[in-house]
Amino acid sequence: MSETKRAYNILRSFVNQEWERVKGIDVADAWRELDSPVATTPEAPANSTLDTPTAGMESNELEATARTILNVTAKASFDEVRKAFEKINQRVQPQNFESGSEEGKFAQDLLRKSTWAYQYLTKDMSPSQRRFRSLEIE
Repeated sequence: MSETKRAYNILRSFVNQEWERVKGIDVADAWRELDSPVATTPEAPANSTLDTPTAGMESNELEATARTILNVTAKASFDEVRKAFEKINQRVQPQNFESGSEEGKFAQDLLRKSTWAYQYLTKDMSPSQRRFRSLEIE
């Protein structure tokens, strides 16, 4: 089988899977999900070195802290911020660490911080914009 035919078959199976998934979705449920707010995560504990910022900090300090956590520049676009967040998020998933280990606790702390930083840097966007801008559709 040629590579082109194989790629075509893989793409066709993916499209068919998505079509089956979409056919089963109730339109009213989909609109409710899009309009519902995105759940937030709790703040990081106060004993960590890069704490979740407090209300006493100025907005430019908060933004600098958020960008430091995600390791993005001041001129980073939404896509760069999202990719940096996803990269950290993939690395610190709880299933990657033994439960109760020091590495696991550090990963949970880092996940809380990165989630806060992502939410802070995208606070001006509506939840629907965040979800749809994250889709990689061309």
